[in-house]
Amino acid sequence: MTDDSTGRSRRLTVSAAAVMAFGLLGVGATGYALSQQSGPPPKIAAGQGGHEGHGGMAPSTTPSPSSTTSPSGAAASPHAGHGAAPAGAAYETPKGPVLERSRPTRVTLPGLGVSAPIIDLDLKADRRMEVPGNGTDAGWFTSSPTPGELGPAVIAAHVTHRSKPAVFFKLSGMRKGDKIQVAREDGTTATFGVTSVGQYPKAKFPTEEVYGPVDRAALRLITCGGVLDGETGSHVDNVVVYADLIG
Repeated sequence: MTDDSTGRSRRLTVSAAAVMAFGLLGVGATGYALSQQSGPPPKIAAGQGGHEGHGGMAPSTTPSPSSTTSPSGAAASPHAGHGAAPAGAAYETPKGPVLERSRPTRVTLPGLGVSAPIIDLDLKADRRMEVPGNGTDAGWFTSSPTPGELGPAVIAAHVTHRSKPAVFFKLSGMRKGDKIQVAREDGTTATFGVTSVGQYPKAKFPTEEVYGPVDRAALRLITCGGVLDGETGSHVDNVVVYADLIG
């Protein structure tokens, strides 16, 4: 993304028509809809941002949170390799380690020499997603699980900000097996191992794969990627790092 454009845990069930855009650096001005378990699906309108300095954070597709522990109605991810659980699976018995809920405070990517504080990304009154106001913070989407809880936690950050490299500038360089460390308010550190890295055109963002319910504690790091569209001031792609909790 570039600044040029725009809890056991809650599980995200994907709305087929949802299209997400965080408003971080390099993210196109794509709209997305997401639902919170306790209310109607908020919508983030298209055209969020679009000018350098505002940024366009991440994906092009969105989730609808529902109960995390109930498997009924769960939308299975198309790629089981990312831990997608089949419909009817017992999410109360997740695969691998799971931590109690605790807000994330810092994300560290040792292999890239990256460490950044984490802020909360909520929904504003107009149901637009809040975004980091600079290139040095990463943001945790508060309607996703906290990193270490059952389900896909989501952290996003700019790839560039004000024409300079930002937190996730090197994100596309991560590889399978790389470690991600997330410090948490309870004093623990959740360590994740990267399982894969994907880059997708914003118009074809894999909503279910990224936000769909999974049978383990998972993490998605999201930013923008690809070439910069001179007309929109946005990168044409999104980069997603998929990781599972290992300790």
